[in-house]
Amino acid sequence: MELVAELRGRDGQTRSVRVPCPAEEGEGGQLRGLRRGLAELQERVVELLAPLVQEEREAAGGGRPRGDVEGDDEEEEEEEEEGEDENNIDTKASADDPPPKRTKVQQP
Repeated sequence: MELVAELRGRDGQTRSVRVPCPAEEGEGGQLRGLRRGLAELQERVVELLAPLVQEEREAAGGGRPRGDVEGDDEEEEEEEEEGEDENNIDTKASADDPPPKRTKVQQP
């Protein structure tokens, strides 16, 4: 078995990546071979796309190193957590649980 990925650029140029997936011995060997092939295919596609992504970032003026992007993700997660705390949102409640009890507030 063989996995094939075709990448078509904006210029219309097509690039193909082929990865063989030999079946391994034993029960489930074909599935294990397929999983290894998928992992290799993913790595090779990332290698092909990485320079193109970098070129587009630089062209857009956002040529930040990848390390900075991870910091942004952490900041966004912290902001989301703070927002949940401020709104008293119970993120652990499930759809099966009854709604929380509401108390009436009297207007002065």
